Amino acid sequence: MAPKTFADDPRIQKRRWWILVAVCLFTFMSTLDASIVNIALPVMSTDLRIPMNQAEWIVSIYLIVICALLLLFGKLGDTRGKIRIFKMGSVLFILGSLLCGFSVGLPLLLVARSVQAVGAAMTMATSNGIITEVFPFNERGRALGTIGSFVALGSIAGPGIGGLILAHLSWGYIFWINVPVGIVAFMVGQRILPRDITLTHASVDIAGASLFAVMMVSLFAAVFMGQEIGFNRPIIWGLFVVGIVTMISFIRVELRVSDPILALHLFKNTRFSVSVLCAFLIFVVNFFFNVIAPFYLENARGMAANYAGYALMTFPIVQVVVAPIAGSISDKIGP
Repeated sequence: MAPKTFADDPRIQKRRWWILVAVCLFTFMSTLDASIVNIALPVMSTDLRIPMNQAEWIVSIYLIVICALLLLFGKLGDTRGKIRIFKMGSVLFILGSLLCGFSVGLPLLLVARSVQAVGAAMTMATSNGIITEVFPFNERGRALGTIGSFVALGSIAGPGIGGLILAHLSWGYIFWINVPVGIVAFMVGQRILPRDITLTHASVDIAGASLFAVMMVSLFAAVFMGQEIGFNRPIIWGLFVVGIVTMISFIRVELRVSDPILALHLFKNTRFSVSVLCAFLIFVVNFFFNVIAPFYLENARGMAANYAGYALMTFPIVQVVVAPIAGSISDKIGP
């Protein structure tokens, strides 16, 4: 008789830590690529012969696509299989990383970043779910804490690693470094990741997913474009109006459908809502630091890119040590 869950399968339990390694590698690379480009923007702007306001879209397009698609791929992971979506995302991320490294021009780079972002969204949306299904309850905190440390590590280590690469190699290698690491992680995953056994086969809320994507793209595009051309332009106000209207429509649709893409009733749970709020604030602070610190260290303090990278490495090193320990403690005394 086939096991009902991954926790019931002794073969999967023997490989559970290797599964965590494969998931963590893609989690790290996906979040790393949201931040590593910042420190390379001046070099990329010069090499591609584009102004800085256009170069900033190399970062923005990645974040916009991920935000727009996370909910959809999370739902597809529930209905079509988390591991299947994760594997497909891994391939797309590696392909996008390979294409990003070629300095052909800004249009191709933005397309490649979009491909990379789709793959990143697929792995981000399913990684926690895979680990929750694979690990038994008494080890889940440590495993999720390890993933959390790699999310934080990838988010904050970008400028540090990017500075080290730029000190010795061309900017294309900030993307190409993902390719060999991604291939190794994918091969490990192919060997040890099991087939999905917990599928809901429920219908996907296409209307909700579409409205959410339009809302995210409109609001983020308005913010990013407003920084370039000013917030008093009609196109910026139009994008904000579209974003607000689709937000209201999204909430109304999600409250009506039987199987929404975002179960809004979850936010009635105070612990859940506070946890989400805390995670949001932590990432906001991390990314603020992530953007400002390289300019401060290189421009205000006059550090070379590689020394700025060394300074910025201290934060993620401490995080990657503390997060699994905190997860282990939560298994014993509670979150």
